[in-house]
Amino acid sequence: MKQKVVIGIMVLGLLFLSVSVGLCQEKVIFGFEESTPVWEVPDWCYEKDDYVAEGIVASKKFAKEGESSLEITADFPGARWTAAYVEAQEYFDWTPYKSISVDAFLPEDAPFGLTAKIILTVGEDWKWTEMARSGKLIPGEWTTITASLIPGSTDWRRTQVTEEFRADVRKLGVRIESNMRPVYKGAIYIDNVRLE
Repeated sequence: MKQKVVIGIMVLGLLFLSVSVGLCQEKVIFGFEESTPVWEVPDWCYEKDDYVAEGIVASKKFAKEGESSLEITADFPGARWTAAYVEAQEYFDWTPYKSISVDAFLPEDAPFGLTAKIILTVGEDWKWTEMARSGKLIPGEWTTITASLIPGSTDWRRTQVTEEFRADVRKLGVRIESNMRPVYKGAIYIDNVRLE
C-alpha cells in the first residue's frame, strides 16, 4: 500500500513538473515571416527631429529565426542623441511568462556604438515603460536584448512590475539609439521577438 502511495505521489510530481515546464516554454510572438501588419514607425516619430527611422519592411536579407526579419531603415546624423523606434500595438497578457526578448542585428559594415532597448506601453493609462539599460549592438552579430517580467524586476526604469503590469501590455516597442555617435545611415534588423 505504501508503495502505491509513493508511486502516486511521484506521478503527480512529474505531472506538475511537466505542466510547469510547459507554461515557461519559449513562445515566438513576432517572427516577421510574411509581413509586418501590426508593426510601424508611429506618426509622432516623423514629427520629431531626434527620431530618425525612415521606414520598415519584412526582409529576407538576415534572419535569426525562420527566413525573415523586420528591416528598419534609419539615418543617425551623430553629434546628438537620436533614435529609431518601431512598435506593435496589441493587447498582450504575459502573466504566464518570465521574460521578453528580441534579437537585433547590424550589418558587418555598420559602425560600433548603437544600442537597443525594449519599450512597453502598459495599462489603462498607457504608461510608457523603458528598460533600465540598453544592449550594445555589435556589427555582424545578432544581439539578444532581454528584460525580466517577473514581479519585482528591476529591468524597467521607474516601474514596479506587478501581475497587473504583465496582464495589460498595450504596445511593444524597440528603440535603437545613437548617443552623439555613431553616424550611420542604413538598416537595422530585429527578429525572434519572444516570451519565455
